Amino acid sequence: MGIPLPTASDPRRLPISQHVERKENLTNMSLALGTATARPGEITYGEFDLVEHPLGGSDHLPVILVQGRKDGPTFWLTAGIHGVEHAGIQVIHKLLTPELVRDLRGAIVAIPALNPAGLRTMQRQAYYHDGDPNRLFPDGKPEKPPDPDKEPPSALEMAYARLFEHIHKTAHFYFDLHCASTNSISFVFRDRVLYRKDENEAKNKAEAEALDARLAEMCTAYGHSVVAEFPVERYLDEKLHRSTTSAAINVAHIPALTAELGTGHMPDPAIVRASATGLRNVLRWAGMLPGDPEPITGIKVVQPGFSCRHRSVARVPQSSIIHHLVEPGDRVKVGDPLCEMRDIWGRPLGEGVLRSEYDGWVISRAHGIVFYPTQATVWMAVRDEGPMVQPYPDDYFKD
Repeated sequence: MGIPLPTASDPRRLPISQHVERKENLTNMSLALGTATARPGEITYGEFDLVEHPLGGSDHLPVILVQGRKDGPTFWLTAGIHGVEHAGIQVIHKLLTPELVRDLRGAIVAIPALNPAGLRTMQRQAYYHDGDPNRLFPDGKPEKPPDPDKEPPSALEMAYARLFEHIHKTAHFYFDLHCASTNSISFVFRDRVLYRKDENEAKNKAEAEALDARLAEMCTAYGHSVVAEFPVERYLDEKLHRSTTSAAINVAHIPALTAELGTGHMPDPAIVRASATGLRNVLRWAGMLPGDPEPITGIKVVQPGFSCRHRSVARVPQSSIIHHLVEPGDRVKVGDPLCEMRDIWGRPLGEGVLRSEYDGWVISRAHGIVFYPTQATVWMAVRDEGPMVQPYPDDYFKD
């Protein structure tokens, strides 16, 4: 049997069910984005205006609308917000087929390239915004009058705000496709769910816990390894609350995940296939496709039996040439050797070995073999005891 959807009879999940029902009438009746308009039983294409260029012309987001013949939820799927991360584009191409639309209940809104400038120039950022484009989505704070002493939102940030209005209005589920690093394992980031401490604190927390339960189910349906995001203080410091999926979760209050699909500029075909399979399974979990889940094959899937979050580890105490002793996906315990440290002549430095300080597993190894003091050599998923549902800081909405 497929993974069942929670029902409205479950009191912890009732707010999420109500959220889905509230949007249901929009799904197949009037779904449109930019120049694309959905039609039952078809895949349609178009563009969403992004940024106009000073010398004429403009950038547009490519839009794909897939609409089934039966009403159902709307699933948003995006990729390419970092211009050097290309695997997600291929996943979307492989997922959205005539066979899929034939069986689909509901609709899919897909944008294969959220950052066309970065894709053209093979850069993480867009040249018309100085910063990470995945830190520009709404943060849920009340809008304030412009401050002439502060930089106003960039053209890209304003464009993403327009796009998010459509996500907020139509989406029941959201998935954003990224690539982590060279030779990294395929996994999903599971965001923290934040709630407001006010006169409705108990209700806010209950709804956040219900949404987090949906995220857990969505992770299980996707079937890849799972890594939690940072705890709330670091999460906010890194501006991760302004990422695509955090905005979907904490502002639009819909289940959303970030998939990390290995190497960015040279996609691994096995990961691309496994991601497309995982997404079909998520659509089954959401009640949008029939049938039982397909097995995830061709990739490592790590299930350590405890929750993990990411951390850069094995920092070298002195300049070294590194010989890695672990592979992405390897399970690691405290004290296990992670890499050897040698000088340029091959002689051991210090103890000669860097050992793990944590239980967990290896996401990826740092690129290269030449390291300076304090640089991390391994990216790990380490045991995480922190809650996935946490309150906003007391001063968050007062900033």
